[in-house]
Amino acid sequence: MQRRKLGKTNEDVSILGIGGFHLVEISTKDTIWLINRYLDEGGNYVETAPSYGNGESEIKIGKVMKERREECLLASKCHLREKDKAKELLDESLMRLRTDHLDLWFMHGVSTYEDWAKITSSQGALRAAEEAKKEGKIRYIAISGHRPEVLIDALRDYPFDAVMAVINYYDKFNFPLIEYELIPLAQEKNIGIIAMKALADGFLWKSAENAFRYVLSLPVTTVVAGFNTKEMFEKNLKIFNSFTPMDEEEKEN
Repeated sequence: MQRRKLGKTNEDVSILGIGGFHLVEISTKDTIWLINRYLDEGGNYVETAPSYGNGESEIKIGKVMKERREECLLASKCHLREKDKAKELLDESLMRLRTDHLDLWFMHGVSTYEDWAKITSSQGALRAAEEAKKEGKIRYIAISGHRPEVLIDALRDYPFDAVMAVINYYDKFNFPLIEYELIPLAQEKNIGIIAMKALADGFLWKSAENAFRYVLSLPVTTVVAGFNTKEMFEKNLKIFNSFTPMDEEEKEN
């Protein structure tokens, strides 16, 4: 599977990342099969969050991480805004994932300026991330959200290692800031770009190959996708393994 550099981290990341949200919809046995199959195929970006199934997703992923932790970049998220609560949440994530550190820890779902103000305060979650990095509990600090204008200001204010945003050709027209401001800003600051919702919450499922190719033809490092069947995973794996970039004419059409 092709790999790309994740911004200033210089980490080589597979263009297909596996997201943990939909793992709560399948059995532990199928989750273990899916993640092992993904790693066997050269995938190396596994992402989850404690809010996915109230820790269930992390627990399932941890059953694979106890044996194959060094084969991937492992990411989880913090949806809490206060420093002390965030620190507790991180320790719980590490326990469930059966590891002593995360590669990326996201300030998760930062979608309002109120969120951003809380996170960046003297007792905000970002202070917990900075302390955790010094302690070796995380390697990189990242941010995710659904509002490009908030993410843009956050990237201007803080030297994040990576940003996760909604990127797809459907939302290109709804939120032009994503492609015309957010992506160029992240490139300028050498912040790794991680794409989510490449199929626009399912609206583009009938043209999945074109949807994935479109996003991968932008300067993103990886596209995180979720799976709840083996068949869906194999179909998407085939698309990513045979990826060729779109030219400008294809992207416009």
